[in-house]
Amino acid sequence: MCDTIVATPEVTQNRHMLFGKNSDRESDECQNLVYNPAANYVAGDTVKCTYLTIPQSSNTFSSVLSQPFWMFGAEMGINEHGVMIGNEAVMTRIKPESTGLTGIDLLRLALERSKTAREAKDTIIQLLETHGQGGNCGYRHKLTYMNGFILADATEAFVLETVAKEWAWKQIHGVWSISNRISLEKDYEARSENLIEWAIKKGWCKSEADFNFSKCFSDKIITWGARGNGRQCDNRNRLIERQGKLTLQDFMGILRQHATSSSHWHPTQGLRMTVCAHATNNLTRGTQTVSSMVAETFPGHSAIFTTGASNPCISPYFPITISPKGLPSSYHSGGEEYSDKSFWWKAERLHRNVMIKFDHLHDSLSEEVKNLEQSLYGDRISAESPQLEYTE
Repeated sequence: MCDTIVATPEVTQNRHMLFGKNSDRESDECQNLVYNPAANYVAGDTVKCTYLTIPQSSNTFSSVLSQPFWMFGAEMGINEHGVMIGNEAVMTRIKPESTGLTGIDLLRLALERSKTAREAKDTIIQLLETHGQGGNCGYRHKLTYMNGFILADATEAFVLETVAKEWAWKQIHGVWSISNRISLEKDYEARSENLIEWAIKKGWCKSEADFNFSKCFSDKIITWGARGNGRQCDNRNRLIERQGKLTLQDFMGILRQHATSSSHWHPTQGLRMTVCAHATNNLTRGTQTVSSMVAETFPGHSAIFTTGASNPCISPYFPITISPKGLPSSYHSGGEEYSDKSFWWKAERLHRNVMIKFDHLHDSLSEEVKNLEQSLYGDRISAESPQLEYTE
């Protein structure tokens, strides 16, 4: 389960676009930071996605991705033009095909092929209508789902939600959040031609006037089990509370929250998934936040921060750039097995030690993380700041 948030320039402190996402996946599923350079191709070239091979674009833009180690695509990322995308699994009455482009594939392809968020939205729609979506997106445990997206650049942001080859979208003005459920109801600006007709044929609504995207297509039981509505509302309320003053620090804080008023929260407390998710039981908390990313952009400039590791409540956000040297030379990707070289796996070992002694270690480690972030970038966390570099 995941959470994606966005705030458009008119409601942020610096009048810049803000974006953030927590990627929640299986607790042993390493997620790497990957820089992909721009490239040119010739007619007839193809690209092998997770399950499908499709025609390649004549050129692709450089990007930084947060990528499950075994997949082609990414959970979130940003390209050289400041286009930012995060995807969400949505559980619908329509079951996905056994193969197709995954939502994670669609995200990467859109970043590689789009100069703006609007182009990225249209790219996903075109790929969706041509190739369809489907295939297993689970690592050790099979999981299939449809997809929703938040797409943003320096000036525009959109929410796009899909079922099979059908879709609906609207432009975002202000704040928005998505959390594993169809968020659009009657408020979409555009839709696929057959979306409402399909719902009428299924008996889920009587007419266009009666049509509600979320109510018609959501699998109510699985959507309820994912507890997406609670997280979506919590995130949106926190964004609304800070409208006009929103900063990247606010986005980091939202993605670090455990959505509880208790001052003594523990990962085993309750059954509800939290925004910063800890895998503590296989029934309702089988996944955890395996990486987190926030970004701020205005025309020509971007500031990108990521944990590159599980659980932002105990992991620092560090700056990266979209360049061959955007990741530190000491950064090493990981795979299926634990590796002492892998940044993600070393951080995961720390996370699990904290989980064992959560009451004794969590608060003190969180304080150390705050101090480390202060030493890294202090109050200079903005797209207008001078270039931030690593200290390895």
